[in-house]
Amino acid sequence: MRGQTAIEYLLIFSIVIFLFASITMVQMINPAKVAAEDTLHLSQARSAADAIAGAIDTVYADGKGAVKSVSFYMDGGWSLQLDNIENKLRIIVGTSKGNENVEDNLRYKIDNYHSLSGISPGAYTVIVEWSENKQKLENIDNLAVSSGKISIYIRPRGT
Repeated sequence: MRGQTAIEYLLIFSIVIFLFASITMVQMINPAKVAAEDTLHLSQARSAADAIAGAIDTVYADGKGAVKSVSFYMDGGWSLQLDNIENKLRIIVGTSKGNENVEDNLRYKIDNYHSLSGISPGAYTVIVEWSENKQKLENIDNLAVSSGKISIYIRPRGT
């Protein structure tokens, strides 16, 4: 009888320890997963912001008729802004703490504020162009966003 009682207590104690360990592991893994996703989204946004800002500055330096494209992948929804007040390119991504901005300075002086919001996750190619067509004004063209292409047209002041 004593042996059976000891085995029953041991079995009950083992089940309690197993439940406690499994609950603790779930609570430890979930925050780490969320933090890893946030880090991934922010690092993708940083990489994309650097690439797009670099493309804009390169096209600006190369002059009229220059075109440059960059490709990247975003795992989360995002928005793109060209801020003429601070002269920055800004990518906004959603994280567990809310929306966060990733910014990059531009040498090219932006005339107007341009924004493209609600861009879904996926692979994108951003094409930056300084068109020789004088009718093509500075803007972000979102007509091809569904196919993964975003066009940014630059036209420095006075040209």
